[in-house]
Amino acid sequence: MGLDNSKIRKIVLVEHEGLRGSMRAIEALLPRAATGEKAALLEAHAQLNDLLKTFVRHIEHEERILRPVLEVIDAWGEVRRARMDAEHTEQRALVMRLAAIDPLPDPETWAREVGEFIKMLRVDMADEEKTCLSPNVLRDDVVVVDGSSE
Repeated sequence: MGLDNSKIRKIVLVEHEGLRGSMRAIEALLPRAATGEKAALLEAHAQLNDLLKTFVRHIEHEERILRPVLEVIDAWGEVRRARMDAEHTEQRALVMRLAAIDPLPDPETWAREVGEFIKMLRVDMADEEKTCLSPNVLRDDVVVVDGSSE
């Protein structure tokens, strides 16, 4: 038996809040890291690596529990699923690129790119919460599309 849609929503939203907390901690370090302050730079880099690993686990989790539901939830399910797949592909590529950057040679550029990644991630999560995780979309009740229900 699968999870109720409301349970899936709650799980993903809790994960989003955890990611937001990690992002805030990194953002607090970025101004000092950008100036080349070594302790802040190393701490921000370590926290970013943790965030990237957590984020990859999160998108894998979404693909396991949310993707199958999005495919069948309503008439827009296929569009939502395709959009999620495309976003996750782009995000994995960005994670790999960020993980490969050494922040020490150019801390200012590194800090700017990390800040841009965090902003993008915030926007993506807010959009996902509005378009896929809304209680109006991810519902526990049966939605009748063709006049019958299963």
